[in-house]
Amino acid sequence: MADGPAAGRHVVLIGLPGAGKSTVGRRLAKELDRPFADVDEQVELAAGATIPALFRDRGEAEFRRREAEVVADLVGRPHPLVIAAGGGVVTIDANRAQLAGAYVVWLRASPEFLAGRTDPSYRPLLAGDARATLARLAAERGPLYEAVADMAVDVEGFHAADDKPKRALARHIAALLAGAEVPS
Repeated sequence: MADGPAAGRHVVLIGLPGAGKSTVGRRLAKELDRPFADVDEQVELAAGATIPALFRDRGEAEFRRREAEVVADLVGRPHPLVIAAGGGVVTIDANRAQLAGAYVVWLRASPEFLAGRTDPSYRPLLAGDARATLARLAAERGPLYEAVADMAVDVEGFHAADDKPKRALARHIAALLAGAEVPS
């Protein structure tokens, strides 16, 4: 990938909850031979609490503050990483500014598809009617994802066409980042 569009830059995966940012990110990091970092995991480590506990005990504002600190730290590191960002990372102006120096890949999927794949017990914003919440989040965040993304990849087709969709997605993204021609 030395000559690809992400050469020397962090690759950051964004998208709604359930799009596969963490799992695809881990596999993409292996494909690119880079370290992987998950923003949500780093927030939990720094806070000494799970994300649901953070939301419940300290509120979304405190979570977003910690998330912004982690994003700034990760994208400020000198060696390129693959970073799985949280679904709401784009809602904060400072985060969008931080992402400007990275190569941002939007894992795009419909709310209907994602609602069947998410566990609301781990995703506090999806408690209740997950499909309706995902539809609202897609409407609110879609323009923000589009504004910061260097590339968008629709994930649903990979789930329909491959028995190992996350691996196929990671390989597809790696090929795109290397500048290879890939079938659409």
